[in-house]
Amino acid sequence: MNRPARHGTTPRRTAVYLRCYPADRWQVDTHLTALRRFAHRLRLGQPDEYIDNGYPSGGPLPELGRMLNYIATGVYATVLVTGPFVFSLSDTQAERTVRRIHIHCCRVVELPSPRADATSIRTVEPV
Repeated sequence: MNRPARHGTTPRRTAVYLRCYPADRWQVDTHLTALRRFAHRLRLGQPDEYIDNGYPSGGPLPELGRMLNYIATGVYATVLVTGPFVFSLSDTQAERTVRRIHIHCCRVVELPSPRADATSIRTVEPV
């Protein structure tokens, strides 16, 4: 995976984060395809992908940690997710992660449901 360095006037990029437990390659591939299309529809360019496939939300999430480190350096402006539950099944912990992302002026955008209006965009805001 390409991990861009943040340099002066380099435009901030987009990341995708997915977590699936238990490991499910088919589900990850399906969601990843939808998130890539969503990024294209929003004209966000090709997103960098961070995937913790097979990791339970209560344990260490290496790719989430890696992505959060890049967010802290200003590399990303947007993180696309299927929902805040990818950060944790605990609403409290998921909210902490969303807040941690927002602190660095990075927004979290949730993939709309297939039944949602095509123009529907839901930004996940910290409570």
